[in-house]
Amino acid sequence: MVELNHAEGERWAKAELTKLLTNHSTVADPFPLLKWLRENDPVPEGNGLCLATRFDDVVALFRDKRLSRQKAAIAETAAHSPEGDDEILHQAEQAWIAMMINQDEPGHMRIRRILDEAFRPERVLQWRSRVEAITAELIDRVRDKDEFDLLKELGYPLPETVICELMGVPLADHALWGAWTEAVINAGRTATPTPAQIANVSAAIKNFYLYLRDLVAERRANLGDDLVSVLIRAADEGGGLSELELSGTLQMLIQAGHETTANLIGNGMFELLKHPDQYERLRQDPGLVPSAVEEMLRYASPSHWSQARVATEDIRIGGETIPSGCPVMMAINSANRDPAVFEEPEKFDIGRTRNRHVAFAAGAHFCLGSMLARQEAQAMFEAIVTRLPKLELAEQPELKTTFVRALKSLRVRRAAG
Repeated sequence: MVELNHAEGERWAKAELTKLLTNHSTVADPFPLLKWLRENDPVPEGNGLCLATRFDDVVALFRDKRLSRQKAAIAETAAHSPEGDDEILHQAEQAWIAMMINQDEPGHMRIRRILDEAFRPERVLQWRSRVEAITAELIDRVRDKDEFDLLKELGYPLPETVICELMGVPLADHALWGAWTEAVINAGRTATPTPAQIANVSAAIKNFYLYLRDLVAERRANLGDDLVSVLIRAADEGGGLSELELSGTLQMLIQAGHETTANLIGNGMFELLKHPDQYERLRQDPGLVPSAVEEMLRYASPSHWSQARVATEDIRIGGETIPSGCPVMMAINSANRDPAVFEEPEKFDIGRTRNRHVAFAAGAHFCLGSMLARQEAQAMFEAIVTRLPKLELAEQPELKTTFVRALKSLRVRRAAG
């Protein structure tokens, strides 16, 4: 980046921020902009929202009860809701608003306590052997190929298979989920969606709702030990989940259970390929896999932004005032490269020991499935560096036009020599 005076920097930053918030993929490297913002305008306003960029501010806002995710979810639903009187769509929208991550307290914690039981550490550890077995099967399919799409053949199938087995549904169902999830993510944070986006989001939310309504009815007649059955039992007990909360929570688990973990694997492998010294270091010492996964989460966070929250009153932070009613997003990618917290933050170091990143958010909304995501990513990268030949990029990947940091594909081939 060419040195700019402050006025020039302000004009450049404003234009780049608009591009970044409108279509993330148009800014392949957002980090020079985020560095400038941290140093000069830590809580900028753009596209009708405020963006927190410093680590301490991001953590504080994640924990601030004056920010309402529920109000933002209601506004997002209204922005993407077509005109007309479709009762099923209305129920589907209410179910989406009712999912745990879209709730404020006390509703959020009431639902979370139920899910905490299903995701308690000892239960997640019981899935390790199955995660490793699925990983081994996927590696077997590609180990003799000279070239393949790592995202398509390894990144997505692992979390898709795991979440399908946890929910007790056919693996083929993930093809439906993937299309619906992408439609919601593509426009979920668009303030002024196009008619086509509105139609796609409405259809996706409605299809998700109908699918889950049928699944719950079928499973209620034949309860088992799967995740759906666990939540149905909670719904049927006093103080448990309403039907809308049940549907919304299952949708949340599906979306979070495969998309973000797949992107962690894809983004992480891309960084290894861009940093061959670190890739070789990991091949020579697979014991570094756990710290390597943490560095991938920090350096190439799959969720680069938080979901929007609405300030319910004026909030003073970062030397600025976020006005009441303003939507706020936390720049996780910026916080994770804040030099006030991380030594040499622009360096990709798989052996980093002090790595207090916020890739899984912070506070009450800390990611419920973080332990499972780590388990899946660790199993996959250990297998990649111990069972596959050394790989290299077969072509330069492109970013998806979504508000998560995701690649369209990651084609790799055996490294020459």
